Amino acid sequence: MQIWRTPETADLLTAAVGPGDRARRSFEVSAGMVTDHVPGSPSVLTTPALIGLLEDTAADILRPHIAPGASSVGTWIGVHHRAPALTGDQVDVVATVATVAGRRITFDVTASVAGHVIGDGQVTQTLIRARGA
Repeated sequence: MQIWRTPETADLLTAAVGPGDRARRSFEVSAGMVTDHVPGSPSVLTTPALIGLLEDTAADILRPHIAPGASSVGTWIGVHHRAPALTGDQVDVVATVATVAGRRITFDVTASVAGHVIGDGQVTQTLIRARGA
């Protein structure tokens, strides 16, 4: 699939998204999301898994508005992984649209376990269209 750049969002979204639009999701930390590379320490949520949860929740804001033949892809990440989450913990994620700049939408993201922030920062997704779509 070849991707080409589109300067406008008008044909990439069926409805506008804007600052303040929000999505919330909860995820249970599973065995496939943890690392155990430190002997004698508990297995904890990996940073790549945390980023995946943050990006997926941000994408929830866009999914209902993506036009046929369009998509969004992650293009920037700035995240602090502040505390551990263990297998079986419930991770609550909130993503809020911070800015919209053409095809680039930046989200403020936060992940918490039992009310304690374990990760926060921003992710950016860029709207794209497949060539020929």
